[in-house]
Amino acid sequence: MLMFGKCKHLFFISAILLTMSTMTAANICTEAMFGGTSYVIQDKARIDSSYFNEHGNEWTHKYIYNKNGQLEQMRYDSKEEDSKAEFLYFYYDTTETALKNKGTEYIILNCNTQDTLCIRQKIYYEGTFQGEQISKRASNYASSETIESSTHWFTERILKNDTLFEIEYFDYNTDSVRKNQNLIVEDSADDFKCYEYRGDDNTISSITYKPNEKGYSISIDEGTYNRKFFFIKTEGTTSIRKTLKPIKIAPKARYFDLLGRYKFTK
Repeated sequence: MLMFGKCKHLFFISAILLTMSTMTAANICTEAMFGGTSYVIQDKARIDSSYFNEHGNEWTHKYIYNKNGQLEQMRYDSKEEDSKAEFLYFYYDTTETALKNKGTEYIILNCNTQDTLCIRQKIYYEGTFQGEQISKRASNYASSETIESSTHWFTERILKNDTLFEIEYFDYNTDSVRKNQNLIVEDSADDFKCYEYRGDDNTISSITYKPNEKGYSISIDEGTYNRKFFFIKTEGTTSIRKTLKPIKIAPKARYFDLLGRYKFTK
């Protein structure tokens, strides 16, 4: 987030609200998690593919980029019998005239300011507008706001020292706002490992960063839900890249982020 089955409109966010005092370098695992779950920019690496296994149900995502390094398509393949590949399509700095009016399509708009990277994504299904998300990012801070017909949430994420702090606000800007807090903390004995503590269901996930010739992978073990993500390094690239969050709808929830984590649904 996670299966594609059959989600018509998908937006996923993250969040944090803490004092931005002196920042120091995070350990490799927490820093990779911050970069991997930020939707605004991938200036050091971009996601290439991902693998999911939940209770023995398997599926994969493949991210397809154009010659400018922008995400052009995302392919979803399920291991289920008789399943067919499905695609999401992305168009940049354009209008609804670019839509093909088939399946799920995104229009990605640049909304940068002087010191903040920003993208606005508008999502359509079969040509009908479903909602939008605005994502912003600075060096150690990211936020995202999602607005759909019946959903409004806001998330901030802050990378401070060796910890990634996250706070999610659901039913945002209402009297019934709900809040969820998460932490991703370092393994003090291993710079390539960290742990996620989720506040909504009190789960703990083990996370492993592993470098390879092309970039690195991130593996997340949550018992019966296991995920693996492959990133390719793109050092020196400064253009904004849109990254799709993995898509798999399971009974537990319908919203997910790039690294396939179920979102708060209480």
